[in-house]
Amino acid sequence: MDDSEERLKLLKEARKLSGLPLDFWVDLTEGLPYSSLVILCGKSSILPKYMNSKVNS
Repeated sequence: MDDSEERLKLLKEARKLSGLPLDFWVDLTEGLPYSSLVILCGKSSILPKYMNSKVNS
């Protein structure tokens, strides 16, 4: 798995855990080093969820 596939996998997991859209995560993490991305996505479940989110936690 190359770097971009691993990043996408992390962003999709963050989307699932937080209920925030993938576009939000892409914009938020643009330009971050991989190590920072891992930390941020790992803590994504503590972010407030949108009330109308279609993602179940």
